[in-house]
Amino acid sequence: MTSNFNKFNDHGMTAAQGFFLEKLELEGPQKVSQIAEALCYTSGAITALTDKLLASGYVERERTEEDRRVVYLTITEEGRKMLGDIRAKRKANIEKYFGALPDEDMEHLIRIFKQVLLTTENKE
Repeated sequence: MTSNFNKFNDHGMTAAQGFFLEKLELEGPQKVSQIAEALCYTSGAITALTDKLLASGYVERERTEEDRRVVYLTITEEGRKMLGDIRAKRKANIEKYFGALPDEDMEHLIRIFKQVLLTTENKE
């Protein structure tokens, strides 16, 4: 079960690459340093991750007119499509494993997950 939930790699991606794309989609263009900080990656590790996503066509670089030295990364349409495919697979897995649970159990599970999320956010 765990391997199915962690499988961004069904699409040839690592979980870190998937989180990278999700951050860009949700928050818009980001500097590499912002993404590295959010994912707790070193500059070397984030550079390697960025290079793979650039080569795959999932992200692109943009420079600002004000300061050409500043580079932002943006998600491409191909990257958005990839995220859509990953989310569809994730949803199918959730339905596969949790779909048989009674509604009351699902409500408890959702409440627990929300509490875990709130606790995590408050500790950051």
